[in-house]
Amino acid sequence: MRVVDLCFRSDREALLRRSIREFSPQAIGISVRNIDNANMLYPVSYVPDAAQVVRQIKTITDVPVILGGSGASLSPAEVLKQLRGDHIVVADGERSLVQLLAALEEGRSPATIPGVGYFSGGQFHLTPPSFDGFEVLNPGLGKWIDMRPYQKVGSSYNVQTKRGCRFKCIYCTYNRSLEGQILRLRPAEEVVDEIEEVLMKYRPDSFEFVDSVFNDPIEHSVGILKEILRRPWKTRFTAMGVSPRHVDSHLLDLMWKAGFTSFMMTPESASEKMIRSYRKGFALDDLIRAAEALKKTRFTVLWYFLIGGPGETNGTLQESLDFTEKYLVQKHRPPYNMANYFLGVRIYPNTRLWEIALDEKYINEHSNPLEQIWYISEELDLARAVKQMIAAANRFPEICLGFDEKYLVISKIIAFLGDLLRMPKPYWRHYWGANSLLLKAGLRSALQPRNIVPMLRSRLEQQGYRGRLLDG
Repeated sequence: MRVVDLCFRSDREALLRRSIREFSPQAIGISVRNIDNANMLYPVSYVPDAAQVVRQIKTITDVPVILGGSGASLSPAEVLKQLRGDHIVVADGERSLVQLLAALEEGRSPATIPGVGYFSGGQFHLTPPSFDGFEVLNPGLGKWIDMRPYQKVGSSYNVQTKRGCRFKCIYCTYNRSLEGQILRLRPAEEVVDEIEEVLMKYRPDSFEFVDSVFNDPIEHSVGILKEILRRPWKTRFTAMGVSPRHVDSHLLDLMWKAGFTSFMMTPESASEKMIRSYRKGFALDDLIRAAEALKKTRFTVLWYFLIGGPGETNGTLQESLDFTEKYLVQKHRPPYNMANYFLGVRIYPNTRLWEIALDEKYINEHSNPLEQIWYISEELDLARAVKQMIAAANRFPEICLGFDEKYLVISKIIAFLGDLLRMPKPYWRHYWGANSLLLKAGLRSALQPRNIVPMLRSRLEQQGYRGRLLDG
């Protein structure tokens, strides 16, 4: 087997030609991590780029092209059709891919292999994936991929401690398409053994736990933290997807001692009404307790707020902004919180939000999820909501808005300076300083687009929505 990483390559086609000629593969797999950036204010699709890779491969060789990865699993029929691959493997792929390769080699039909899809006679066939285990052992990522370019832009070495999510967030694909609802836990010792081996072999700057929710079940995450503390080495950790539930002084103390200095929290709202609407699995009191506990620590936390879900009003939006001002704005000391506000909720197939959007005619049965389709509550005054968010961003450097992603040059500058000056990771923790400078220089408001509301209405209209949000 050979792995070719195209992420940072400008000579992509030449690299493909050289690698295919030297290795003579019998099949080629392509991992599709994301299909888009899930940002309604500045949408970017990654599908055309992935499709180009498939086209380039097919001009070089006629061996089967197999698609996989979490992005491919979100909408397998559409991804396979648009990228023009031969087969697709969804959800857990470790065993299914091996079985598919054996079937192709032996000329057998892959029709019964879990999680394998393909077109036959113009019809898409997909065998449901299996969620009955998690035999990751040690993936040895550093053996296959040069991690140095990723570290230069602030990335960490990824570690997964479990699969499955028992939360039922209405917009999320983890608990259905990607990993299922049954938790499949790796033993703490096995997880930390992997970290230790990677640390000794590849010396990454930091590790990131990429579980859908790191601290659920709490006993599992605590067990991993305690196992880390039993080892003689030290390294840095962060985590994506920490639930406010169980975030208290005990957990935070363990995390800090283990090597955490930052992590990401995804409450999506600080309104009790919207927390229930999103089915987040915690209460507003949990969120407030977590924020109060964090104020007594030195953690830097990136908070995500998703504005516009079913039932969102300008009042519920203001509740989230007020929460940010009260609990996340640090007036006297670093490190600082960052609050990312996104207006518009990405609608993915096989989620509860997809069903709601169908009922409320935001989409129809012919809607293509690869074209980026969105939900914004009809109870929201769009013009007023944009003013509320911009006003808050112009007061507090802790707040980033979705359209800030348009200025990726700032991210590149921070990544360059971070690597050059060996600034603490993750680099997003330094956005507070960048925003503070922009506010002092009077440039924060100058960078904000003036046509946000027409842009949002145009996106909704393009997906076939004809409701009241288009008025005005």
